[in-house]
Amino acid sequence: MALTLAPLIRSAGLNPAEVQVIRHAFVREHEESGLQGIHADSADEDILAYTSQRSAKPRVLPVNPPRMWVVFIREGGDRARLWSVVENRGEISNDGTLRTFNLVVTDHLSDLRNRLVIGWKSPHTWRLNGLTTAIRVLNQWIIRRVDDDRTVT
Repeated sequence: MALTLAPLIRSAGLNPAEVQVIRHAFVREHEESGLQGIHADSADEDILAYTSQRSAKPRVLPVNPPRMWVVFIREGGDRARLWSVVENRGEISNDGTLRTFNLVVTDHLSDLRNRLVIGWKSPHTWRLNGLTTAIRVLNQWIIRRVDDDRTVT
């Protein structure tokens, strides 16, 4: 039986049905919003700021998004690497086009940051939550764990 993400989420004390899993891809600028994207050399602060700014469209992001967000960065192909787990402490602004959230990096899954790589197949959107997450992303196989010295296990 393959290891999937759901047991890791549970072992971190989180309910998979109550988290939002996000996969960011590298992009210079978003056509729709004009916001600057992230790149391979983006600092953690830049990734957190980027993650905190989301579309105001309810079909893109729920009106009341989950409190915990598990954030991955696309690594190429159908793989994504864990960046961090952040806590959504609420919306701080909404101009009708863009919503900004107060996000704080947590210690959840901190031992796997930048080491955990999962499969995230192309048909999946950039964000999944609730039962969709449990079915689609959390059941994706853990592809590998990269140790600090960059050996793959």
